[in-house]
Amino acid sequence: MKKLVLFILLMLLSTNVLQAAPASQPVEYEKGTVVFVGPLNQAMQKQYQMAKGELVSIQLTSGPEAGKVVDTFNFVSERSAYEIRVKPGDKVIVAISHDLGKVTYHVSDFDRFDYVYVLGGLFVLALVVFGGFIGAKSVLVIAFSILVIFKFFIGQVLINQYSLTLLTLVVAAIIAVATQLVVSGLSKKTLAAVLGTVGGVAVAGILSALSIRLMHLTGLDSEEAMLLKASALAHIDFQGVLFAGMVFGALGAVMDVTISIASAVYEVKSVQPSIGFKDLVRAGMNVGRDIMGTMSNTLILAYAGSSLPLMLLIASQQNAPMLKILNLNMIVTEFARALTGSIGLICAIPLTAVITAVLLQRD
Repeated sequence: MKKLVLFILLMLLSTNVLQAAPASQPVEYEKGTVVFVGPLNQAMQKQYQMAKGELVSIQLTSGPEAGKVVDTFNFVSERSAYEIRVKPGDKVIVAISHDLGKVTYHVSDFDRFDYVYVLGGLFVLALVVFGGFIGAKSVLVIAFSILVIFKFFIGQVLINQYSLTLLTLVVAAIIAVATQLVVSGLSKKTLAAVLGTVGGVAVAGILSALSIRLMHLTGLDSEEAMLLKASALAHIDFQGVLFAGMVFGALGAVMDVTISIASAVYEVKSVQPSIGFKDLVRAGMNVGRDIMGTMSNTLILAYAGSSLPLMLLIASQQNAPMLKILNLNMIVTEFARALTGSIGLICAIPLTAVITAVLLQRD
């Protein structure tokens, strides 16, 4: 069923049906606001007499025709998963096509990204208000991480010049070092957290590579990956992309754990300078055990949340053979993604505790 849906979606994309314009014609996209939804007028009834739909009037809010109200036919059925049902007041993206001198307008999608700006602003505000100077520095490291991944890593993946495994580990190390240095400053505590992060991510990376190889994971576990493979980026190593996703998914949680343990051991040493190596390690492990359960559960829940439709699909197939379902590429990939990251996080705890104790005892 999923392959059939993907094939239909691919055909729609290749013929620009989703954009409601021929592939050979240029299509422009502008913002608009729905001002009216109702039955078709007489002209549209004659033109679309065999199709079910409604008349949608849209006021364009961007581009050279901003302020103009245009009418369009919006296809509506009870079966299509890709139809767009709109109501007055909705913000939409309008596809404007030029065919034989005639301009046509179609609802392409909802205009969603303005709300992303609002959420992003609230996120930054919360960091700065409740985190103060550290929160402001956190905003900087988040921006840096996004910049490195989107501008450098993805650019290198598209060029396909270097090994994705090596590239992933280098980018992960750069993000870990930059994050810990900016947030915590240059100190032995930061060094211990960085080394613990590198060690934990290395464990997750090794297990990810082994899982991909031994479980014969293809990296084509999502609709996006299948569409890219079939249409735009057939030359990309999708197993390498899967490896990168596993490593980056574990990186954030591992950094959180390592800096918490390093900070705790550092504070214990500050309060009691005469404490021995074993007691420092024990203190770090005690803190780590408290963190271990919740952070591992956080990773599992994060992956479970993103895979909820998949779990519902499995649960709804009462008579399906579980042996077949549990061995599907998409199912095993999600298990491997969650478990490798969790194991890397767990291994980072004793590693960080020992490294921090060693560095502080040298004083």
